[in-house]
Order: sequence, then structure tokens, then C-alpha cells
Amino acid sequence: MRRAGALIAAALAATLAVPMLLGGRDALWQTLHLPARDYLAIFGVIAVSWIARPLKIMLLLRQLGVHVGFMRMFLISLATDFGFISTPGGLGGYAASVFYLRRAGASVSGAATITAVDQVLDLGFFTLVLPIAGLTLIASDLPRALAALAFGTSALVIALALIAVLARKRVGAWLFGSNWVSRRWPGLKRRQQALREFAASLKANTRVLVAGGPGFMLAAAALTTAQWLGRYGVLWAALAVVGYDVSFALTLLLQSLVLHAAMWTGMPSGGGGAEIGLGAALAHWVPATDLATALLLWRMATLYVCLAAGAVAVALLAHRRAESTHVHIAHESSAAQDGAEEGAH
Repeated sequence: MRRAGALIAAALAATLAVPMLLGGRDALWQTLHLPARDYLAIFGVIAVSWIARPLKIMLLLRQLGVHVGFMRMFLISLATDFGFISTPGGLGGYAASVFYLRRAGASVSGAATITAVDQVLDLGFFTLVLPIAGLTLIASDLPRALAALAFGTSALVIALALIAVLARKRVGAWLFGSNWVSRRWPGLKRRQQALREFAASLKANTRVLVAGGPGFMLAAAALTTAQWLGRYGVLWAALAVVGYDVSFALTLLLQSLVLHAAMWTGMPSGGGGAEIGLGAALAHWVPATDLATALLLWRMATLYVCLAAGAVAVALLAHRRAESTHVHIAHESSAAQDGAEEGAH
């Protein structure tokens, strides 16, 4: 826990330090003295993402027969987001997603399936939107290398997805039925049957989701689009607030590339790497002080507030769990007492 806290603190310090080095005190002063309507506009954009994601997960859960209220799903989404942005590479988000969906009533395989499908939908969004952004940039006076990078990244994702699909049976046979695996790791042999059953359950859940039909898939894709356009629209809105009409396609493309590259720094949320990358990429269009202000506003909405909201969500979910457990124990105790009294009579 101490190491995790130190990593988060270091990442927060880095995300503040880079804009301060870029724009100095003027950037901080400008950030703190913006009109309230500008803050409302920026947080209105991130609110779209906050609302779209829980609606998407509710839709997926309902298809598997699990019904969760919006408020609880909203808290789960914030808590999961906390896991993504507070751990290196966002690894904690996957564990948090399975953990909270399991508590919401999904089976272990159901929670794992929802988590995986959620990531597939996200990858599908970026695979489609990057070439679209690239085509938009080709028609502008922006460097053609950005468009080429967009097409190349999308092609790489598609190629990796095809390799994974084509190799899935071979990998499954090697992992679940290979004698070489069982000889090398004897302990795994006893668990191969359980792993096979778990994999079969994942496939069954996936088939149920796919059977939802075109309307269901279109709704899931639309909510995924709203989720990421809202989240990646914050930087565009922040730049507009400080007076710069930068192309939305450019800001989306830069964030998609820079943020995913920054994940490899090993620090939560990129630990300043994203600020360095975006600062370097946008310096040609936006002066240093205004750019630093926009980066501070962007991080305020997508990191600082998300961390605070996620921490509150984690605490509320834990409190609700403890309260539910207490009520359940009290009910069992009362039932046992009533049974004892009836026996006495």
C-alpha cells in the first residue's frame, strides 16, 4: 500500500511539475482564475464519459441476466476508473472491474467476460476512429506523418487482433490439453479441467452477448463512442477555453498515441510522460503559458477529480458492503433466535 501510495504521489507530482516548468506561475494563476462557466464546460465534457460508461456496463450485464441500478453501477465505474488511473499500465482497473462486477451479482466468468468485452469495444473504437482522424488531418495543413501514424497504429491493432483470433485454438489446446505443460508444471494438471470449464463459460457468455443482435451491439458501440469522445474531448475543450481552436481530430489522435505510449513509463497515468508528449506536440500551435494552463485543466478533469471521485466511490461501495453484511448477519441471528424459541415451546 505504501509503495502504491508513493507511486500515485510521484505521478501526481510529475503531472503538475511538467506544466509548471512549461508555463510557470502564470499558468497556475490563469488556471485558478478562469470563470466558473469555463470549469462547468470542461467538467460537462468529462461528465458525458462518466455517464456513458456505467450505462454501457449495465447494458452488457443485463444481456447476461444481471440487473444493477444506475447509481451502484456509476460508483462501480468510478471505482474501476480509479484502479485504471492509479496503477502502472492501468492493470489495477481490470482486477477492480472483475471484483466489483462479481459483487454486483455476475459470476466470475461473467465478470471476466464483461471486462474483456468492454476492452474489445474500446479497442474497436480506437481502431475505427484513428483512421477517421487521420483522413481529417490529410485534408488540413498538418504534418502528413500524423495521419500515417494513425493508419499504422490502427493497422497494427487489426493485425494483432487477427493473430489472436487465428491462434486462439492452438493456444487453448497447448494450455488446457498439452502434456508438455502438465509435465513442466505438475500442479497445473489438476487445474486444467477447471481452466477448460472456465474458458467454456467465457465462450458461452460471449455468445450470449453476441446474440443480443444489431441493436444491442449498436447501443454498446454508441455508448463506447460517447465515453471516449467525452474523455478525449476534455483537452480540446481546455484549449478552447484558453482561446485556441485546435482541431478535435488532432487532440484526439495525439491523446490516443501519447497516452498509450506513456503507459509504458511504469508510472500511474503516465507519470508526466503524457504532459511531455502533448506539450511537445502542441507547442507549434499554442504558446507555452496557455498550453500549460490547458494541460493543468485537462489533468484536473481527467486525473485529479477522477482520483478523488474514485476514492469516494471505493469508500461508499465498501460501506454499502459492510452495511449489507451487518444486516445479513443480524437477520440470520434473529432467525436463529426465533427458531430456538419455537423449539423451547
